[in-house]
Amino acid sequence: MSSRPLAIGNKLKLLAHRYFGAFGFDIVRIDPVGSIMGSFPPHTEHSIVGRPENYFIHDGYKHRAEAIYYDDTGNTNQWQMEVYKFAREVLEQENLKCVCDIGCGSAYKLLKYFGDCNTIGFDVAKTCEWLRAKYPSREWMELDFSALPAFQVDMVIAGDVVEHLQYPDELMSYIAALKPKYVVLSTPDRNLFRTGTHNGPPLNPAHIREWSFAEFEAYVASHFQVLQHFISNSRQCTQCLLCAPRRVE
Repeated sequence: MSSRPLAIGNKLKLLAHRYFGAFGFDIVRIDPVGSIMGSFPPHTEHSIVGRPENYFIHDGYKHRAEAIYYDDTGNTNQWQMEVYKFAREVLEQENLKCVCDIGCGSAYKLLKYFGDCNTIGFDVAKTCEWLRAKYPSREWMELDFSALPAFQVDMVIAGDVVEHLQYPDELMSYIAALKPKYVVLSTPDRNLFRTGTHNGPPLNPAHIREWSFAEFEAYVASHFQVLQHFISNSRQCTQCLLCAPRRVE
């Protein structure tokens, strides 16, 4: 029997697995890569959080000193699609009008889910230049934590942005300064990767650091009121939070 049909079949299965995996569905069983034993963090450390000066990541974690730049303009709905869909549901439920997307990349998801809203997308200069050429009627701003947009925003989305930043407190302070009604954040859950990076640094060279579920909630709660926290896409190891500005008593 020729191995060619088998090889083609395996390739088709892998393509199907990757395609549906982007939508959160694990329809094809694939053999795990590498060792299972030792790839998870110690059981006793799943819920441990670190000190504020370490962004609540546990002691001993190795943060990457510098990350490479990741160009997202070639992507569409491969990542965080469900994060934007969730944000849209919140927008409709709360009757919000203006959406700010920090780290919008290609803006595919922003315009797919919020094309009928007032939007403003933030990214690096190179990406903003690309966006202005592709979508000249929309508002794009280079991400500068010292410059605020001229209009009020109802919702801020920062989908898988915080893990790329050397100083994430700057992002959190900037979002707070925008005074949105709601904030939707996402980042990978380090414990779901099962790649032995419990103590860092991340395998992804574009990531400075990655948080566990407990660590990230503790970190975000130090800046905002956490309303919901859940795994939005287990296949992509994505954790998502819905937040609101802290109430002033």
